[in-house]
Amino acid sequence: MQLAIYRAKARQLLRGNWQKMAALVAAWLLVEILGDSVIESIFGAGSFGYQMANTFANYFLYFIFLNAAFLGVYKVSQKKPSYYRDTMLLFRKPLYTHLVILNIVQQILNWLLLLIGLVPFYQLLGWRRILRVTFNGLDSITPFLMQISQRSSISETALLFVMAILILSLLQPVILVFYQLLVLLKFDLPQASLKLIFSLAGVILKGNWLKLIGLTLSFIGWELVVYMTAGIGFLWFYPYLMMSVTIFYQEIKAKKVQIIQS
Repeated sequence: MQLAIYRAKARQLLRGNWQKMAALVAAWLLVEILGDSVIESIFGAGSFGYQMANTFANYFLYFIFLNAAFLGVYKVSQKKPSYYRDTMLLFRKPLYTHLVILNIVQQILNWLLLLIGLVPFYQLLGWRRILRVTFNGLDSITPFLMQISQRSSISETALLFVMAILILSLLQPVILVFYQLLVLLKFDLPQASLKLIFSLAGVILKGNWLKLIGLTLSFIGWELVVYMTAGIGFLWFYPYLMMSVTIFYQEIKAKKVQIIQS
């Protein structure tokens, strides 16, 4: 199936469900902003307590809303009704423990990606800022980018740094979709062990991982819309990407099952 067809099917399935999915993403962003303000008022901006509390709060919110969005598009893709109360299923056995572990794995991969990408610029950023961005995400680098943009002259290192940030922002969704694939397998096989989930993911990705990366990178235009709209584009970007990946997963899974049965 061509990448454009995945996206077209995603739009078709989301028709009539965009509002619900967008509302979930909006709630995520709003709670995250409010939570950050509360933590900052308690510990003070830039303090160690703020950094630690913000990191754990972001992880908790990320786990809830991201997996809730995955579950929402999963049910919509199967033409089943999706309700906000379905989120409670994430905190019940057999899903909760394994989803937490998978989420931690994804977070570690994100941290490694950011750390590897930012270390070459330690003289420009300083180790403290590098660690802060690594644990709190690329959004926390925004004030520093504003400082760079206001300088009368921008060094070659600063330009390379800005390019690195753009590349990192494009690579993070790749980690996201591989994580979504594992979560979808867990939704399909809630009793399966993590070892089996990873094994099945390998079977699905065999011969198809470049296609999945290509599908993810085909949303670069949407990512640019997100940045140009100061994050508002996330309301449409996340559901659109997630549904496209879900359709990809279901198609490849069906093909693999046919091969096994034949």
